[in-house]
Amino acid sequence: MPPFDRSDQQISSLAAFIHTQQNIALTGAGGRGGVGGRKGVDPSDLQTGNVEAGKKFFEGGGGCIACHSPTGDLAGLASRYSGLQLEEQMLYPRHAKSKASVTPASGQTITGTLAYMDEFTVGLIDSTGMYRSWQTRDVQYKIDAPQNAHVELFPKYKDEDIHNLMAYLQTLR
Repeated sequence: MPPFDRSDQQISSLAAFIHTQQNIALTGAGGRGGVGGRKGVDPSDLQTGNVEAGKKFFEGGGGCIACHSPTGDLAGLASRYSGLQLEEQMLYPRHAKSKASVTPASGQTITGTLAYMDEFTVGLIDSTGMYRSWQTRDVQYKIDAPQNAHVELFPKYKDEDIHNLMAYLQTLR
C-alpha cells in the first residue's frame, strides 16, 4: 500500500471523523428515525405496501421466484422474522450460504459450502463435512454467492417495490 501523503493534523482529523461516524452508527443517532430521540423504523412504515403488487413483483420483475419459493425456502418466513428484521433479511440475507467449486492441478473439482475466502486462500466444507483449503494461486475456483443477486437489485428497486414486496413477504406465515 502506498504511504499517505497527509499531515499529522489531517490524519488526526480523519481519525476523529471515523470515530464520530462509528459512534453515530452504534447509537442509532442521526439515521432514519433517529430524530427526537426515536430509534429505529416505525413499524407502520413497513405496512404500506400492496400484497398483490408485491406478489407480482416477486414472481415477475423482481426475479425472486428464480431462487426462492413461497412454499419452500420462504415458507413460514414471516413467522421467523417480522418488521425491520424481515426487511433486513430480504435486502441483506445474512445466513445465505455461498457455494464453492475448486479445481486443483489434478483436475478433480471439489464442491461444497464456502467456509473461508481471502486473497490468498479459499476454503470449503465438502459433502462429507470435511474442511479443505487451498492457496488461490494454485487452483481455479468459482464462488456462487446467492446474496449477490440481492445486492445487484439495489439500483433497480423503487421504494414502492420494497414496500409491496414487504407486504407480500409478511403473508408467508
